[in-house]
Amino acid sequence: MPRARLWRSIRVVVGSARLTRRGGVFMALGGVAIVAGFAAGMPVLLYVGCFAIGLPAVATFFVRTRESALTVSRRFSFPVVEAGSTTAVTLRVDNHSRRATTRVQWRDGLPWRPWVTASGWLPRLSVKTRLASDRSAAQLSYSLTPTKRGIFEIGPLVVEATDPFELAWGAWKVGSVTSLIVTPRVVPLATTALIAQSGDGEARVVQRRSAGDDDDAMTREYRRGDAMRRVHWKASARHGSLMVRQEEQHSYPEARIIVDTRLEGYPDASRATALREVGGTVVSPAHSARFEWVVTMLASAAVQLRREGFLVQIIETGQSQLTDAATLHRRSSAEQELLTRLAALAPIEIPAEWWGEPSSRSFARGPVIALVANPEPATVDFLLSQTTSNVVAVAFVVETTSGFGDRERFGSAQRPPLAEELRAAGWKVISAQSFDDVADVWNLFVAESRVARERH
Repeated sequence: MPRARLWRSIRVVVGSARLTRRGGVFMALGGVAIVAGFAAGMPVLLYVGCFAIGLPAVATFFVRTRESALTVSRRFSFPVVEAGSTTAVTLRVDNHSRRATTRVQWRDGLPWRPWVTASGWLPRLSVKTRLASDRSAAQLSYSLTPTKRGIFEIGPLVVEATDPFELAWGAWKVGSVTSLIVTPRVVPLATTALIAQSGDGEARVVQRRSAGDDDDAMTREYRRGDAMRRVHWKASARHGSLMVRQEEQHSYPEARIIVDTRLEGYPDASRATALREVGGTVVSPAHSARFEWVVTMLASAAVQLRREGFLVQIIETGQSQLTDAATLHRRSSAEQELLTRLAALAPIEIPAEWWGEPSSRSFARGPVIALVANPEPATVDFLLSQTTSNVVAVAFVVETTSGFGDRERFGSAQRPPLAEELRAAGWKVISAQSFDDVADVWNLFVAESRVARERH
């Protein structure tokens, strides 16, 4: 039986037993034999018919009695895994019933096709006692490679049993589900040339920060008259001379990434009947190839810019889903926190009473990157207000596979095409499609950043 079909059957009869095809044939032949025995007056057919009907009934009772009180604990080698990476799943099954179990098959439920793992055999488990506690438990394992980002529920474990003649089959759930966080894939990107744009002084600070010399960026050599309370003892021990904290704070290059998270901005998003609510906002779990490309670019670009020394702020056009992870600091843990939040990022349906612009604090300088597909007029107006003459502003526009725009669905036929409108406001527009490689498209942005460096 195909695994998908088998899993649908399990979901219907879980916790009960049913006849297999062979058992159904036995029941049918038994009924025919009984009718023929009455019609022909042959008692032997009556005996055969009763035996043929009774055997599947006994098999069904046998399968029902094999259900045991089992508990399952599930553990991942990596509870947070990147899409396309593999994590090992380990299950511990304990027998808490008063009788030993028999050897049965098991499968673990999956939230994606084929909806169930490959089958395996659960060994016989004895009654749990102090002397035989090891024999009353079994450890199962398998590998899992999720291909898409998200927060998925793995399980429950389903145990299947049959009789020796395979006349009846039963299945029951064991344990509960365990959440697995799958972060978006981070694509290695080429280094930009944007640090020099912020000035030589900041460039030197950023280079020292990226090399791990945070204390050097905060301290200077001791001068006569400096108060001893300003001595930075950790930096002094490393340099072999007194170092004091600087009086003024250094500014660091900053970058903004504006990502369109409004559901209306992605016409290819299939509307799901079941929606979930996040912070009072309706979130659609429907899949959008264009939005997935945007999230992959967002994760890859944010990580790349952070590693180049930028303080990265992510601005959502919809209500905030990233919250405190929207600002990516130098700390390496900030990367993991952002990627974990991006696992659940989804296009959101904006309530009719909420049409405000994205909330963000203004940056004095630094590149601006926009990730959009088919933005609403309010989103476009916000983008038009975000550029200045002394910063690089690049918009990645994920077009339809046909290459034609779809802005008319917002009733914006009187406005110029999106690319023309953004270019007129100083944006560099890079068109992409959902199947394009993120690294290849990023290289176009790298070329734009080098041109900007040469101009400055």
